[in-house]
Amino acid sequence: MQFRLATFNLNNLFQRPKLLQLAGFSPTARPVLEDIDRLTALLALDSYAGQTGQDIVALLKKYGFASGKGNEWFDLNQAKGKLFSVSKQNGLSLRVGGRGDWLGWVELTGVTVDDEASRNTGRVIAAARADILGVVEAESRPALDRFNQQVLRPQHADFPHVLLIDGNDPRGIDVGLYSRHEIRSVRSHVDDSYTDTAGHTHTIFSRDCPEFEIALPGNKTLWWLANHFKSQGYGTPAANDARRLKQTARVREILGRYNLKKDWVVVAGDFNANPQSASLQPLLTVPHLRDVFAWPGFQGQPRWTYHAQKQQLDYLLVSDPLFAALQGVGVERRGMLVKNEPHFAQVTGPQNEASDHAALWAEFNL
Repeated sequence: MQFRLATFNLNNLFQRPKLLQLAGFSPTARPVLEDIDRLTALLALDSYAGQTGQDIVALLKKYGFASGKGNEWFDLNQAKGKLFSVSKQNGLSLRVGGRGDWLGWVELTGVTVDDEASRNTGRVIAAARADILGVVEAESRPALDRFNQQVLRPQHADFPHVLLIDGNDPRGIDVGLYSRHEIRSVRSHVDDSYTDTAGHTHTIFSRDCPEFEIALPGNKTLWWLANHFKSQGYGTPAANDARRLKQTARVREILGRYNLKKDWVVVAGDFNANPQSASLQPLLTVPHLRDVFAWPGFQGQPRWTYHAQKQQLDYLLVSDPLFAALQGVGVERRGMLVKNEPHFAQVTGPQNEASDHAALWAEFNL
């Protein structure tokens, strides 16, 4: 049986936070995302007394809430109770004493993805011809299903099985699966956590690490662990690497439940670091788990999967029996407009690129 697996960071399908539309690891997006993280953390505290309240007020003023104009990047959803008030006499001031006095959250401003960009995303998926496709940065299962019916079906590339479970990221950039075979079960890891030196508890995965159980012909089972590790986009490199290191170490622990000498296991997605990064080593050094790029037939070819033409950020790691059955490996880059690289005729500029990532595929004879 010829069988093809692929992974693709879609950059969302129909709706995407405006901040994330900025090219690459944007110097514009980085400080705004850091401020949003800071504001979100402050708003989660039990008490807004003293410096905490002063910092919240300063951030709200910085982003236009004192003038009533707001900003183009995010809004404050106040579902119950009011966090602040604005008057001519006092300017912006907090109306509550802490998290328990109101209900609300920071919400990124969304924009509609260009129609042709969505269709180009479909062209990449059709070209990859995967039997199972891991998707990264998809906004929801309904969005995946709608895309499957409205974009992939006209290209004769739709899938009978679609699954995504919301993860820990509030921006709508989750991991999921398109499959031509039954998805029998999924085990989520959104609640996996650790405690820092200050005694605070944090979730390990930025999104999730769902374990998909996929039923294959001949009463066989494929296990797919989907991931999107901590980005390089904002925060300090040291903090980002530390978070990613915790994530890869946890995936290594999860893999301990499998026999990688016998089981068909895939760990795939956007790992957000190159293969030399120390943050990926717990995962990349798991015995009997191999990067498909290590297949001898691919040697000497460029491994980059990200727009900058320098980095491998996307990975398909497979267990020994799958690696032994490898017949081909490829990178579908025609959804991007990159100098000296072929692209689909419908990709005419940054506004309608399919993604800033390529799709990575591998074919097996099982």
